[in-house]
Amino acid sequence: MQFCEEREIVMRGGKEIFERKLTVGTWGNVSLRTEDRDKCVITPSGMNYQKLSPEDMVLISLDGNVIEGKWKPSTELNMHCEIYKAREDVNAIIHTHPIFSSVLSVLREDIPPVIEDMVMLLGGKIRVTEYVLPGGKELAEKTVEALENNSAVILANHGPVCVSTDMEKALTVCEVLEKSAQIYLYSKIAGEPNVLPDGDVEKLREASKDYLKQWKQK
Repeated sequence: MQFCEEREIVMRGGKEIFERKLTVGTWGNVSLRTEDRDKCVITPSGMNYQKLSPEDMVLISLDGNVIEGKWKPSTELNMHCEIYKAREDVNAIIHTHPIFSSVLSVLREDIPPVIEDMVMLLGGKIRVTEYVLPGGKELAEKTVEALENNSAVILANHGPVCVSTDMEKALTVCEVLEKSAQIYLYSKIAGEPNVLPDGDVEKLREASKDYLKQWKQK
């Protein structure tokens, strides 16, 4: 079996999104780019995260072809492959179905830069894609387009996609995105949200490069 370590990381990622209540049932998907850069390990389609083993993970090429695996890969494999091809900095992708981000996906409302940690980890405004049926090439293209250079995007009437350099950071992106969505929605209920100025957004994004240097030191 190839890429045993990557399989273990993807399996744990799937269990984490379930345990952190970022999804329910079998929805969502997780992947990790392999060291040779032209493949990824992805979760299988429609299987219980709590029962997954490393052997259940599927190895695919970035063209979407199955290289190794006994199960059908996630239906969103096209989206994962297109993100990896468009973003050399991305090594881990997590698609989840949490409550607050999904509310904004139904409203088709972007999250403006309202809180500092959101800007530092996710980027500026987090966009919602146009609605496209799941699983196809068109959704993959719309996702890449709306993601731009940020670490998160929200699929309309569906849920968020979070990306990062490694699985640990991608999981944190998922949590910060959901927290930011919750803060934004609550602030709209309480009054009028004050959005961070563009100049400060750029300064915070620049500062984050130095702040996150020690992320993997221990």
